[in-house]
Amino acid sequence: MLEVFSTSRAVRSFYETFLETNRLLPKAITIAELEQKAILVPNRVMVDEDKRTLLMKEASQFARFELLHIEREFFVFLKNSQYLFRFFEELSLEKVAMEELVLADTYAHYAEHLEVLKTLLETYKNLLLEQGLYDKITLPECYNLNEAYIMSLGSIRIHLEGFLNRFEVELLSQIARLIPLHVTLSVNAYNQKMIELFSHFNVALSIGYQYEINLSEATILAQKPLPKLSPNQEVQSFSNRLAQIGYLHHTLARWISEGLSPEEIVVVLPDESFAPTLKSFDTYHNLNFAMGFSLKESSFYSHLSALEKRIKYDSIEDKLRTERLGFSEEFILTCKELWRQKIELTKLFELLDTIGAMDAKEMQESVFSEELFAFRHFLGGIEPLKMEHAVKLLLNRLAQASRDDVRGGKVTVLGILETRGVAYKGVIVLDFNDDFIPKRSQKDLFLSSAVRAHAHLPTKKDRENLQRYYYYQLLSHADNVALCYIANEMSMPSRFLDELGCKASQRVDEKLFYPLLLDVHTPKPRYECEFIDVSYSLQSAPLSATKLKSLLSCPRQFYFRYIAGIKDAKMPSSKIEEVDVGRALHKALEVALNELTCKDETLLYQAIEQVLKEQNGHVVWSYFSDVWMHRLTGFIAHEVARYKDGYRIAHQEISLKMAFQDFILEGQIDRIDRRENALYIIDYKSGAIPLVNEKNIDNTVDFQLEFYALLAQSLGQVGGVYYSELSSGKLIENSFLEEKLALLKTKLEELKKPLTGFEKCEEIKHCRFCPYVILCNREELV
Repeated sequence: MLEVFSTSRAVRSFYETFLETNRLLPKAITIAELEQKAILVPNRVMVDEDKRTLLMKEASQFARFELLHIEREFFVFLKNSQYLFRFFEELSLEKVAMEELVLADTYAHYAEHLEVLKTLLETYKNLLLEQGLYDKITLPECYNLNEAYIMSLGSIRIHLEGFLNRFEVELLSQIARLIPLHVTLSVNAYNQKMIELFSHFNVALSIGYQYEINLSEATILAQKPLPKLSPNQEVQSFSNRLAQIGYLHHTLARWISEGLSPEEIVVVLPDESFAPTLKSFDTYHNLNFAMGFSLKESSFYSHLSALEKRIKYDSIEDKLRTERLGFSEEFILTCKELWRQKIELTKLFELLDTIGAMDAKEMQESVFSEELFAFRHFLGGIEPLKMEHAVKLLLNRLAQASRDDVRGGKVTVLGILETRGVAYKGVIVLDFNDDFIPKRSQKDLFLSSAVRAHAHLPTKKDRENLQRYYYYQLLSHADNVALCYIANEMSMPSRFLDELGCKASQRVDEKLFYPLLLDVHTPKPRYECEFIDVSYSLQSAPLSATKLKSLLSCPRQFYFRYIAGIKDAKMPSSKIEEVDVGRALHKALEVALNELTCKDETLLYQAIEQVLKEQNGHVVWSYFSDVWMHRLTGFIAHEVARYKDGYRIAHQEISLKMAFQDFILEGQIDRIDRRENALYIIDYKSGAIPLVNEKNIDNTVDFQLEFYALLAQSLGQVGGVYYSELSSGKLIENSFLEEKLALLKTKLEELKKPLTGFEKCEEIKHCRFCPYVILCNREELV
C-alpha cells in the first residue's frame, strides 16, 4: 500500500520508524507528488511564475480594472498581483464560479468589483490557453486523471492533516472508484468541517478521535481517542523577542540534560522571518533551519538590490552602500544609461555576471545557477524588457527561493506548516502572540466573511481554525512543551493560550538569559565631570550670536562645541529635516529676489519656485517645495508691495565683522533693504520666532538681531530690525532693540574675564535637542 503524507518531513519521519527492522519498506510519497503524477494536462505546459505575472498584467489592460484600485505601474502591480492570484486560485480549487459569488452577494456590495474580476479572470485564462499554458487557477478545468498510474499503485493510504478543498475531494473520489483508498485523520474542535465532509461519503465521525477510513467502501476501519495535552507545559512571557532566544537555549540545554534527544525536539517559528535573527545567535550550530535561508540574505541579492536602490533613489545611504559593496562608479553609470531601456539578454547577463563575480564562491552554489538558468529561459521566451523591470523580476524570483541549512544542527527549526504529520517529544514555540497565532490570511481582500459563507468558501474563522488545528496536533503529541510570548505595549499573548488552558508563569529575570547570547563585559565608566577646570578667553576668537547663545544657555555645551571641538554625531542621511528646508528657502530667496522679480508677483513666484525645486533631488522634495510655495503667497505679495513703497534690496547673505567692547563680533545677515538713507535688516524665519516681552527680557539669551544691528552700522544708518515670518509674509519688528542692546553690553562686559568651570545648565529644556546630552548623563530626563 502506498503511504501518502502531507510533507516530505513526514515521509522521512515515517521511514525512521523502520530503522530497527529488517524488512522491505513500504513506498511513501507526499500528497503533492501524488497529485503531480496522478494528473495529466494534455497539450499544455505549467506557466513560469514571472510569465504568469506578466500575463495577468496584460489581462488587466481594460478601463474598468481601475475600479479595483490596483495600479498597473509595473513594480506596484508585481507586488499586488499576488492578491489576485490567491483569490482566483481559491475560487478554482473550491470550484466556485464568479456567478455563485454574485448570487451570494445578497446586497450587491461587491457587484461592480466582481464584474471586473470576472472580466480579468476570463481574459487571463484566454491568454494562458492561447499560449498552451496552465496554472493552479486553470488546472481543475483542464486536467485528466492518469488512470494507468493510479491502477499501478494497487492501494493508497493518505495521512490527512487539515482540510480538503473541493478539487482535492473530487480527485480522491475518482481515485477511490479505481482502487482501495484509505484515509487517516484526527478530528478535534478545530477541524469539525471534516465531519460534514465525510458525511457526504456516508461516514459518521465524532470529535476527539483518530480514524482510519476506507473511502472506497465508506467504512471506518479503526478509531482511537486523541492524546491529551501534556501536563509538562511551560509558558513564559518576555518584554522583547531577543530574550526568548536566551530562554530557548536554556530550555534546550535543560531538556537534553534530562535525557531528551536533540533530534526529538522542534523549535516552531510562527513568524519565519525571525529565522535570520535566531540564526545570528546560534553560535554553536545547534539548530537546523528546515525552511532554509532566503536568498535575500545572499551576497548576490544584496548587491543587486543595492544597485537597484542606488539607481532608483540615489540617496546618500544608497551611495555609501554601493561604495562599501565595491561597485565602481563606471559600472553604476553603465547601468544607469541602460536602466530604462529595453535590454538584450546577453548584455543583461554580462552585467549580472559582473555582480556575481563579487562573490564567486557563492555563485558556485547550485541554487543560483538553477535560478539564473530558469530566469534566462523565461526572458528568452518573451519580448525584451526594460532593464529595471528585468532586475525587479529577478529580485522577486530570488526573494522566493532559499538555500538549505547545511551546518549540521540537530535541533530542528520549522514553520508550523512543516510540522504536519510529524510528532516531536519536545516542542518550543516562540512568538506565541496574537499577531502570529493564528496567522491572518490575505485572501479576504475582495469579499466579506458573510459572502464567503454563502458561497461555501473558507471564511476567516475557518482558516484561523486550521492554524489552531496544526498547533493542537503538534502540542498534543509532545511530552514537553515550552511556549514563549512577548508582552509589552505593542504585543499581547495569543488568545489561543486560553483555549489550550495554558497560563503564563511569573516572568523570569530576563537578564539571566543574556549571557547565553552576548559576551558580558564590565561597563566602562561614564564620562562624568561636574566641574571642568579649563580657562578660556572669549575674546580669543570672533564672537557670533550663535556662539554667545550657546554660552548663555549652557556653558557645558559651549565647552564641548567650541573649546573641546566635539562635533555633532550625525549619520549620513537623505532624510529631509527642518534645517534642510530652511537652508533651501534661504538659498531660493537669495537667488530669486532681485530688481526685476520684485515688481511682479507672478514673476517672483516663478523665480522662487524654480530655484526651490532645484535645491534637492530627493523623491519627496517636490512635496515640500509645493507646500512652501503655497505658504509663500503672502510673503510674495508683501515683497511686491514693499518694492512699490520704495524699498530696495541692498545686500543678501552678507558676512560682516566689527570691533565692539574688546570683542570681534561677526555674523551673516540674510538681507538688508534700503529706503532713502536708512537700512532695514531682515532675518528670515521658516520656523518659530523668538518671543520677548518685558517679563522675560532679562533672561534672554538670543541676541541675533542685536548683533545684526551693530554690524550693519558700518554700512549706514539702521532704520529697523525685523524678523520675516515666511509662512505668513509678516515683518515682525524687534520692539525691545534698545533694551536688548543695553543687556548685550552688560553681558559682554561680564564675559571679558576668562571663563572657567563650564557647569551644566540648570534648565533641562536646553538639553532636549542638545547633541551632548549623553555626555552630561541627562538623556533619561529629556
